[in-house]
Amino acid sequence: MEQKFVKTHFVEMNLCNILDQLGEDEAKNILSSFSCPINKDIENFIKYKAIEFSKRTTAKTHLVFWETEDKENKEFVGYYTITYKVITVDRVVLSNTQAKKLKNQGVYDEAKQEYTVSAPLIAQLGKNYSGGNDTLISGADLLYLAVNKIRNIQNEIGGRFMYLECEDNEKLLSFYKKNNFKVFGKRTLDRDETDINGEYLIQLFAMF
Repeated sequence: MEQKFVKTHFVEMNLCNILDQLGEDEAKNILSSFSCPINKDIENFIKYKAIEFSKRTTAKTHLVFWETEDKENKEFVGYYTITYKVITVDRVVLSNTQAKKLKNQGVYDEAKQEYTVSAPLIAQLGKNYSGGNDTLISGADLLYLAVNKIRNIQNEIGGRFMYLECEDNEKLLSFYKKNNFKVFGKRTLDRDETDINGEYLIQLFAMF
C-alpha cells in the first residue's frame, strides 16, 4: 500500500494582525512558547519587546508557522522583525555596479566617500527550538521569507538595498554570505543590548 505524505508549507502572520484578531493575552501566550537557547537576545525580544515595538510601529514582527495543507497541524517555527534605519556605507566595499545602484537611493558624500541611505533592516531573525520546532524550518528558509517580504514591499515603494546585523561569529557570517549578504561595517552595541556577545555587531547588506 502506497504511503501518503501530507504536504506542508509556511504561513506568515504579522504580529499586529494577531493582536487585532486574538487580543494581547493570546498573543503573549503564543510568544511565550518561543525558545532560542543559542541566542537569548532573539528569545527576549519576541517575549518582552515585540508587542510594544509593533504597537508603536517602531518595528514589525512576523511570526512564521509550519502548517499542513489540510490545516490539521500548525507549529510556531520562527519569526523575523523588520524596521527602517538610516545607515552609512563606505564606497570601498561596493562594486561599481552596486555603487551605481545605491547612488539612486541615497546621498553620496565625496569627502567621506560614503553613502547615506534609508534602508530596511532585518532586525531579528530566529528559529523556535521549543519542542524541536526548529527542525521544521531551515535558517535559509526563514531568511528567504524575510528577504522576500522586503522585496515585495520594495516592489511597491522602491528600493533595492537591505541589511542585517549579527554577532562576530564565523558560522553566522558564513551562513549570511552564502545567502548573498556582504559585510560592509560594524556597529558598537547600545547600552541596552546586554544579551549579545561582544562589543559590536557585524553589518551585512544585500542588493537586488
